Amino acid sequence: MKKGLDCSDKTMTQKSGQQLLLNFPSHPEYNFSNFVVSDGSRIAFETAKEFSNNSPSSFQSLYLFGQENLGKTHLLLSIGNRVAEQGLRAVCVQGNDFVEKMGQELSPDAESTLQQLLDVDFFLMDNVQGLSHSPLAQEKLYHIYNQIMEKGGKLAFTAGCPPEQNLAMESYLTSRFQWGMVAQIKPIDDATTAKIIVKLAKDINLTLPEPIINYLLSHISRDFISMKDAVSTINKESYFQKKKVTLPLVKMALNL
Repeated sequence: MKKGLDCSDKTMTQKSGQQLLLNFPSHPEYNFSNFVVSDGSRIAFETAKEFSNNSPSSFQSLYLFGQENLGKTHLLLSIGNRVAEQGLRAVCVQGNDFVEKMGQELSPDAESTLQQLLDVDFFLMDNVQGLSHSPLAQEKLYHIYNQIMEKGGKLAFTAGCPPEQNLAMESYLTSRFQWGMVAQIKPIDDATTAKIIVKLAKDINLTLPEPIINYLLSHISRDFISMKDAVSTINKESYFQKKKVTLPLVKMALNL
């Protein structure tokens, strides 16, 4: 079952074969229209939408934080896709990939990557805490941040905790994150998640008994793509076995 998506899924590759940069448009399944908005994510959702508009805003940087599988990457990629629709340039990079590429003295190859990162209107980084133990990578990001801000571009980051709680990050960088908008994505409550699962099942004419829904609430990730994939996989297994949905069938389908 798909648990989420790294920004490093596609496009430019390093010589070692590792994928590094994601350019937009890409992964259209990640957009604002299918993001599951709950009370705990509404502010982050509205802020991300405002941030992605091609118009002056009160903030040039956005820092989204929260637990895993709540939709931070979904919102980040939604920003990239919305930006691309407006004819602007956006690029996304994973924090860990950035460290591997930029956490050392720049080689000609790394210098080329750096120029590509700077030549954008929107710079997006998923899992920025991946830079926590690399002072050199943090320094590189600090310069990227300043240069993109100076030319009127925008930057967005995702992380698991608010800037001030990442004690391994250099203070000069966390202060930059705090300059912009900081928004938290909180867990979706059980009732909202159950309604989403029921709707996803109804959309494909699948009936899920209440005990199955309760089981899914405690065994699958609560981001939209993971829930959709789970419901789709259960439906396929039910069709293949020509059986109604039961707990053993669900466990088999989802390898739980």
